[in-house]
Amino acid sequence: MDVRRVGAVWLLVAVLPALPEATQAPHGIVTGRVIDARTAVALARAHVTIEDDGPSALTDDDGQFTLTGVRAGRRRLTVSVVGYAFVRRDVDVPADDSIHLLVPVAEGTGTYAETVTVAADPFEGSDRGVAAQQILGSADIQHLRGVAADDPLRAVQALPGVATGDDLRSEFSVRGSGFSRMNLTVEGVSTPFLLHTVRAVEDYSASGSVAMINSDILADVTLSNGGYAQRFGNRTGAAVDFRLREGSRERVQARAALSGTNAAGVLEGPLGAGRRGSWLVSARQSFLNLIVERLVDEGLHFDFSDAQGKVVYDVTPGQRLELAVLGGRSRLDVTRESLDADDLFVATNTSLLSIASWRLTGGRGIVGLRVFGARNRFGNDALSGVRLDDGYDHQAGGRLEGRLRIGRAMEIEGAVQAERTAQSRTRRRFSNPAAGYPVINDYDDSATRSGGYLQGRVTAGPLTFAPGMRADHWSLTDERTASPWLLAEWQAASAWVLRGSTGIYRQFPDFEQVIGSWGTLTAQAERAVHYDAGFEHRIDNATRWRVSLYDRAERGVFRRPAAETRLVDGRVLRGLPTARYEASLDGSARGVEILVQRRSPNGLTGWIAYAYGRTRYEDRVTGEAFWGDFDQRHALNLYVFYRWSDRTSASLKLRAGSNSPAPGYYGRAGEAYALVDRRNELRLPTYGRLDVRVNRTFAWDRRRLTLFAEVMNVLDRENVRFNPPTVSSAGGVRHLFEPMIPIVPSVGLAVEF
Repeated sequence: MDVRRVGAVWLLVAVLPALPEATQAPHGIVTGRVIDARTAVALARAHVTIEDDGPSALTDDDGQFTLTGVRAGRRRLTVSVVGYAFVRRDVDVPADDSIHLLVPVAEGTGTYAETVTVAADPFEGSDRGVAAQQILGSADIQHLRGVAADDPLRAVQALPGVATGDDLRSEFSVRGSGFSRMNLTVEGVSTPFLLHTVRAVEDYSASGSVAMINSDILADVTLSNGGYAQRFGNRTGAAVDFRLREGSRERVQARAALSGTNAAGVLEGPLGAGRRGSWLVSARQSFLNLIVERLVDEGLHFDFSDAQGKVVYDVTPGQRLELAVLGGRSRLDVTRESLDADDLFVATNTSLLSIASWRLTGGRGIVGLRVFGARNRFGNDALSGVRLDDGYDHQAGGRLEGRLRIGRAMEIEGAVQAERTAQSRTRRRFSNPAAGYPVINDYDDSATRSGGYLQGRVTAGPLTFAPGMRADHWSLTDERTASPWLLAEWQAASAWVLRGSTGIYRQFPDFEQVIGSWGTLTAQAERAVHYDAGFEHRIDNATRWRVSLYDRAERGVFRRPAAETRLVDGRVLRGLPTARYEASLDGSARGVEILVQRRSPNGLTGWIAYAYGRTRYEDRVTGEAFWGDFDQRHALNLYVFYRWSDRTSASLKLRAGSNSPAPGYYGRAGEAYALVDRRNELRLPTYGRLDVRVNRTFAWDRRRLTLFAEVMNVLDRENVRFNPPTVSSAGGVRHLFEPMIPIVPSVGLAVEF
C-alpha cells in the first residue's frame, strides 16, 4: 500500500471542513409577499418552498415569507394554498444577497400572472347601478359546483335570489322567472345550447341536465337578478354571464380530476415567442349513471362528455385575437319495463359552439369584433323505435362593439349585431293503436335578428348615471322593438351605496310560438318592465349587507291553455296535443332580497341570503288568475367556506325554500290527489338540502394532489320534485311527485403538475 497516498486522502478529509465558505456553493435569501391576484389582499398560511429539497416556510398574517440558505442561481419557487392555483415560478437567486418577490396567486384553477388587480374591492360588480348583482370567482365555483355533477350552474343556484327545488336539473328561477327567460352568455355571445339535457321535453319531465362547461376553465360567473344593461337583449328575466379563463403563459401545466361520477382534464401552456399568447384544452367524461342507477329505482342511464378549448394571442401590446370552442354530447336511456307509448326510451343531444374575436385597445377606448356559430342536434325515441322528437338548431352571427372614454367622468359603449337562426322540429305523440304516432307539430324555418344598443355613463362626484337604449328587429314576425333603461348609483357616504334601475325588456317569440301547428302568426314580443332599488352598507373592507327591492310587470307572456288537462263542471277535460300558443298572460313579480356577505382570502368567507317574493298572472282570454309556475314565497341560501391551513379547508352549502306550485290543475282529495278547476293551487312540499365538502392538499416539488370529499343532503331530507302525472277518467291523479337524492357521500381527487 502507498502510505503517502493514504496520508494525502486523510489530510484532504481533515482540511475540507475548515476551508473558507467561499469554496462551497454560494447561497442567497429569498423574501416576498403572497397575495390574492384579484383583490391584492395578503394570503396568510400559504406554503412557500424551493424545489429540489430547498427551504420552505408558511406566510404570516401579512403574507410575508423568508427563505434562507437558498442555493444561488435559477431556482423554482412553488406556492401552495388550498383553494388557489398551484404556482411554480422561476427566480434568479443572487449569491450572498437577497431578492424580494411579490407573488400574486389566482383563486380556484386560475394560472399565475405577473399582473395584479389594482382595485382591491372584493365586491366589485361588472356594472355600477345594478341593484342586485353577484360575481362568483373560480374558487367559489369549485366549492359550490358539487363533486357529483361538476356543474357551474349548480354553483349559481346558491346565489341570493335564486330558487330551485330539483336536484337533478341545472336550471333555476330568479324572482319567479324561469330559465328560458334568462340571458345566458358565454364569452360575449348569447346562446341557449350549452346544456346536457333532453331537448323538447325540458319542462316538468323526469329528466336531468348539466351545464356543458368544465368548471376548471371558468374565470368567473356573473348573475344580474334584474335591471341590468341590455347588451344582448331578447330576454325578459335575469342575466347569467360565463367568462372562460386564459391558459397559462408561464409554463405548460396540467390538471386531472377524478371522482365517482366523472373524470376531467385540463392542459394549458404558453404560445408563441415571448409567450405572447396561451392555449387551453379541457375534456370531461361523466360516469353519472353510476350514481343515478343507485338513486332511481327504475332503470335510468344518463351520461355525457364534453370538451372546450381557448387560444389567445397578442398580435401587438394592444391588439388581441381569441378563439373559443365548446362542444358536447349526452344520452339518456330509460330501461324500465313499464314504459308507456309516449315515454322516452333513448334521447340524444349534441351541441357545438365556436367564437372568434378580435380586440384593439387604445388609450381612450376599446373596439372589438366577434364572429360566432353554434349547432345543436337532438332526437328522442320511444320503445317502439318511433322518433318522438327530432330537431336541430343553427346559429351564426357577428357582433361589432366598442367603448370610448371621454374625460374622467364620461364613457360611451355600444354594439351592433346580426345573427341568423335556423330551427327544425318534428314532434309525434301516440294517439291510439289504429292511428299510431301522428305528427302533432312540424316546421322548418330560419330568421334573422338584428339590432344594437348604446349606453352612456356619467359620473358626477358620488353620483353615477348610465342611461341606455336597445333597438331590435326579428324577421320571423317583422317586429321592431325599442328597449330603454336607466341605471343609477349614489355613494351616499364612505360605507353606504344606493342603487336603482328601471327598464323595458322584451323577448321575441320563438319559432314554435309563431309557425307550425302550435304557432300564432300574429305573435309579438313579450314585455317586462323592471324597477329595482338596492341599499348596501360596508361594515368593513371584507363585509357588507345589502337589501334589494324589485317590481317586475309582464305583459303578453305565452301560454298553451288548451294543452293542460283540467276539471270543468265536474268533468275531466283532456289537454289537446295540438293546442296553440296564446300571448294572453299579464302578471307581476314583487319581492325583497336580503344579503349578508363576507369575502376574504383568510378566515371565514361566504354569505347568508333570504328572499321573499310573489309572482301572479292573469289570463286575458280565459279570465283565470293564478300564481306563477316559479312562484316561491320564501328562499334561504347559505354558503360558508373556511380555510384552516395551507392544506385543509371546508365548505357548507344550504338551500331551502317554501317551494313552487305543481304546475297544472291539481289539488288534494283527502290523502290522495285529484284534478281541480283552479290552476297552481297545489304546492310542492318545502325543499331543503344541506351539502358539506372538505378539501385536503398534498404538495411536492413539481405536483400537488388535492383530495375532496362531499356529502350531499347531509340531513337525508326526503325532497321531491314534480312529475307529469297519470290522470284517470274520474280525475284521480297518480305519480304526481317523485323522490330526489337521499344522503349521498362522494369522494374525488385532482392532480396538478
